[in-house]
Amino acid sequence: MLDWIIPTIIIAVMAGGIYQANRRMGKPRADGRPNQVPWGFVMVFCAMGIFISIVHLLNVFGLQTGPEHSLFGRF
Repeated sequence: MLDWIIPTIIIAVMAGGIYQANRRMGKPRADGRPNQVPWGFVMVFCAMGIFISIVHLLNVFGLQTGPEHSLFGRF
């Protein structure tokens, strides 16, 4: 059961991270100084985390992923 709960929570947290990064990217801070957090990198990291969690959920569900199970096989 934890194999389903933990990735679902991770997906929700990463989606919140993407939302937060989208809101803050390109805007100056309230005091006018530049941002010290690279919000574009945070957004890419969160998207990668969501992708990895979805692949994990597919594997838990029973769908085999990976290059040896792909349409074209291993190159």
